[in-house]
Amino acid sequence: MTLNGGISGYFGKRLGMLGQRVTALEIVLASGQVKVLTPNSTGEDGDLFRCCLGAGSAIGGVVTSLTLVMEDGSAFKTGGSLVCACSSKDAAKPFLKKALLFLTENVLPNPSVSMEIVITSDYTVICTFMFYDAFVGDTEEFVQQLRTDAKDCNISIVADGVSSHKTYFDAASSLWEVIGSMKGDPLVRNDHCIGTSGIPSEEVLNFVLDKWIGEFLTKAALSLVEIRTLGGAAAEGNAIPSGNAKCLFFADMIVSYDGSAVTSDLKASISSEVQDILSEAKKIKDLMVDFSGTHSQSDDAADTLPDGGVIFGSDENYEMIRSVKKKNDARNRFCYHPFAHLV
Repeated sequence: MTLNGGISGYFGKRLGMLGQRVTALEIVLASGQVKVLTPNSTGEDGDLFRCCLGAGSAIGGVVTSLTLVMEDGSAFKTGGSLVCACSSKDAAKPFLKKALLFLTENVLPNPSVSMEIVITSDYTVICTFMFYDAFVGDTEEFVQQLRTDAKDCNISIVADGVSSHKTYFDAASSLWEVIGSMKGDPLVRNDHCIGTSGIPSEEVLNFVLDKWIGEFLTKAALSLVEIRTLGGAAAEGNAIPSGNAKCLFFADMIVSYDGSAVTSDLKASISSEVQDILSEAKKIKDLMVDFSGTHSQSDDAADTLPDGGVIFGSDENYEMIRSVKKKNDARNRFCYHPFAHLV
């Protein structure tokens, strides 16, 4: 994850992405040369350091060690989840609309709090909040509007613990049970993402409600949709070649199912629906699609894949990565990477 930019999770808004927190790395190049690189490296070494934090597993070497800057535990104040049972898309939609408005109006402009909305295949909606050290006020009062919205939409709140997390570990592990249930023989995954670099428009929010939270959720029973807030330290931190770092609003589509329990016709139907959703997403102004090396599918049809400038944050980053790759691995020995075909 770190070598593809780093996952953009609960703490990205306050701490940045994992790749932005690397202070040193050791790499053994295809030539056998060993280099130790830091953010202060200059010239070709500086370019190599940056490339390793966006396309590291394909750039031309093996990273054998990473040093990351740690943060004091007091940077995290508290957090937790509000869990709502919605039973169907039609039942969930009115509440989700209010939740998305709450996210855009109250959370995105506030650097001291982040929010993630997870929708599972049975339309359980999990709203998770992280309150950072700069947060001022009462955390329960901050979330009260969302409780009122659930009541107004006749949605049952089955768990309410938005201030229950006392440590980073509590927060980081809050979805482990959900993720741990994703098992199959084989487990089929098809991940995609959308996002905006500013506050999402009404058109974007309506698309998320109407299309991104698709019928595939009930067809592919282990699927999730994750909607989260970024920006902050991720946008302002060290420049790394990852489209994630430009994102303020982020929505992930994790299509997942047990391959042994799904017919070939249903697999084709799920794949077709997902591609239709992506095609619609690409028509929306200012909406980035599949811009992340950690949240995008790399083995779709070639004509549906994003180009390198999208994945790596800019055309300039993309050209730098290609140049570094050519210099350090002209024979393409290191080709195991989600977007190896681009570099």
